Amino acid sequence: MKNIKSIAIFLGAVVLTACTVGPNYHMPTQSMPSHFIDTKNQSSEKEENTNWWHSVNDPILVGLIDQALHRNWDVQEAVDKIRQSRAELNITLADYYPELNATGKISRDHLSANSELLSSIPFNFPLNYTDTKVEFDASWEIDVFGHTRRGVEASKATLQSSIENTKDTAIKVAAEVAKDYIQYRVYQQRIIIANKTIATYKKTAKLIRLQFHAGSANSVDLQRVESQALSAEASLPPLQAEARATLAALSVMVDEYPEILYEQLKEPRAIPIIRSTRSVGIPSDLLQRRPDIRMAERQLAAATANIGVARANEFPRFQLVGDYGSDTVIAGTFTHAASRYWSYGPQIYLPIFQGGRLINDVKASEAARDVAFAEYQKSVLAAFADVESAFIRSNKEKIRERYLLSSYKKIKSSVHLVNLQYVNGKSSLTDVLDVERQANDLHDQYVQSLGQVAINKVSLYKALGGGIC
Repeated sequence: MKNIKSIAIFLGAVVLTACTVGPNYHMPTQSMPSHFIDTKNQSSEKEENTNWWHSVNDPILVGLIDQALHRNWDVQEAVDKIRQSRAELNITLADYYPELNATGKISRDHLSANSELLSSIPFNFPLNYTDTKVEFDASWEIDVFGHTRRGVEASKATLQSSIENTKDTAIKVAAEVAKDYIQYRVYQQRIIIANKTIATYKKTAKLIRLQFHAGSANSVDLQRVESQALSAEASLPPLQAEARATLAALSVMVDEYPEILYEQLKEPRAIPIIRSTRSVGIPSDLLQRRPDIRMAERQLAAATANIGVARANEFPRFQLVGDYGSDTVIAGTFTHAASRYWSYGPQIYLPIFQGGRLINDVKASEAARDVAFAEYQKSVLAAFADVESAFIRSNKEKIRERYLLSSYKKIKSSVHLVNLQYVNGKSSLTDVLDVERQANDLHDQYVQSLGQVAINKVSLYKALGGGIC
């Protein structure tokens, strides 16, 4: 009873002096502007833009994005990191509980008769014996200075960071799939335009060749139109190569072989229309909308808690330890009271000299916290810049697309008119070829711009943190 009372007094004193060392974490306050540049006409209300691709008018794209979110290896890796972080949190939580172990052995031993111990004994001692031993030992650390509490705090923040990383990865994967898919459809449309251009020039070359043999056209006209046809054909292989390269990149994102994906996408389709976001919100919304910012903030929280873990290592650590067992070398006496042994009581570990390891561990943890703070600040600024650039690019490209469409419509009318004039001898072949070349170039530029408009809208959704709630 006296021993138990002493232990109770010891525990009471330890609890009364308990505290959690290290800095307490506070989320950084962020000074941000009230609105984005050039977004004054946009609503400042936060828009729910999760799973934006489900509103796209292309079911194939929707299916590919959903497939990527289930099969993409970057997403799988991020999910596995959540599992890892959750297991590591449970490992840290285990430090709250007592540790109980059991060991047992039966061994045949032989002692040295010439050993320091036995050589001094004046009587014969059995040198061969069988040792039977079973032992239970337990220990429980009392978390006086918050070593375990700070460790759990850091592990929880790391788990939350892993969850945000998974969301961020999913947003990036969805956006990358959409961009590759849109770009592939653009290349398909450009290849169609190139083939039509080649066919037009070949048809014109055939006509001029007939006129040349009939003596109504000169060799200069024939060579010019044949040169245009060859130039048009030369533009086709790079487009085909880029289309297949884009398809290969898309196949990696959706975890599918390019040949299978080619069969699925070989029929050309219109460039998908990505609806515009109704609002971009205000800059401070990004702190909650962007998972990469939330991830950086949780990493900062974990780094701050790790300072407490390092500082707690500089203080004494208290444990309750005990063991109980039976040990005998005499056959048949294993269960006898004389074979039993036990011990229990408090234990203290006090670091005295570590060669500067502990203080430098604290300094390293503080530096890691400062690095995490810098990464957080950088992620906020980068997010702000992402939205600014995505919004301005989206707006300016839409203006460019409208100009190109208007210009293309006008030049198409000119093509028909110049061809009629050429038949009637009022225009030269040079005029015809120039107008047709301009029309083909404008059509190609318009298709590229149409695709870029869609890609820019995807980039804006990504910049706003849309995709995974």
